[in-house]
Amino acid sequence: MVLGSSIDVYVLSLGTALFWGLGPVFSKRGLDGDGTWMQSTLVVLATRTALYWVLLFVTSDVAALAGITAETVVLFAVAGVVSSGLGRLLFYVGVAEVGSTITNAFTNTRPLFAVGLAIIWLGETVTAQVAVGTLVIVTGLVVLTVSKGGDIEGWDRRYLLFPLVAATFYALGNVIRRFGFTTATVDPLQAIAVGDLAALLFVVGVAVVSGNHDLDGSRESYAYFGVAGVFAGVGLLLLFQALSLENGHVAIVDPLSATAPLFTTISAAVLLRDVERVTLGTVLGILVAIAGVALVTLG
Repeated sequence: MVLGSSIDVYVLSLGTALFWGLGPVFSKRGLDGDGTWMQSTLVVLATRTALYWVLLFVTSDVAALAGITAETVVLFAVAGVVSSGLGRLLFYVGVAEVGSTITNAFTNTRPLFAVGLAIIWLGETVTAQVAVGTLVIVTGLVVLTVSKGGDIEGWDRRYLLFPLVAATFYALGNVIRRFGFTTATVDPLQAIAVGDLAALLFVVGVAVVSGNHDLDGSRESYAYFGVAGVFAGVGLLLLFQALSLENGHVAIVDPLSATAPLFTTISAAVLLRDVERVTLGTVLGILVAIAGVALVTLG
C-alpha cells in the first residue's frame, strides 16, 4: 500500500483519536458534578444524533436517505445499537467508576477484537506481527491496572470489565460498518445518522425499562456532556469517512483511532487534576499499549 494514496485514511483516523480522546475528559467533569452515566450516554447520543441529522438535511439536495435500501438501513442501525448503544453505555459506566484515562485506554483495546473480526468476516489479512502487538498491548494494560491512576478516590478492578466489553462492542460495530460500506452504496453521513438514531432509541428504551431515567442535573453537567457529545460526534464522523474510503481497512483505521488515550491523558492531566490521578505508571502503560497498537497497524 502506497502511503501517498493512504494519507487521507491516516489523517482521518488520527483526527478520530484526537476528538475521542478529548470527549471522555468532559464527560468525567460532568459526572464529577451531579451527572450520572445514563445522563451522559443520553445527552452524548442526543447531541450526536441531532448534529448528524441536521448536517444530513442541510447537505442533501434530495431526500435525506435517498438511494439507501431498507437492508442497508437495518445493517447500519444494528451497528449503531451494538457500538454507539451498548458500547457507549458500558463506556460511561467505566468513566464514572474508574476514570476517563484508564477507561479510554482499556476501551481502545478495540483493535485486538476488530482485527480478529476483520480477518474472519471481511477476509482482511495481517502478519504474525499482530501477535506481538497484541502481547505488547496486553502488557500495557497490565501496567495500567497496577498504576494507581484514574479516579482520585480509587476504584475496584472489577469495573475494568465494562470498558473491555465496550471495546468488543465497538469493534463489532466497526466491522459491521465496514461490511456495509463494502457491500452497499451509502453516504457516510447517512450511515452514521441512521446508526446513532437507532442507538439513541435503544438507550432510551433501556432507560425506560430499567427505570434509570432520572435526568435531574445541573446545567453545568449537561453542558459538559453536550461538549463531549460534539467531540464524540465529530470523531465518529471522521471514522466513518475513513472506513468508507477504498483503502480504509479496519486493520488500519481502528488501531490508529485507538491512540485516543494519549490525548485523554494529556488533557486529563491539565483539566482533571482534582478528579483524576495521572501517574508515571499510567503514562507508561498507555505508551506501551500505543506501541502495541503501532505494531498491530504495521502488521
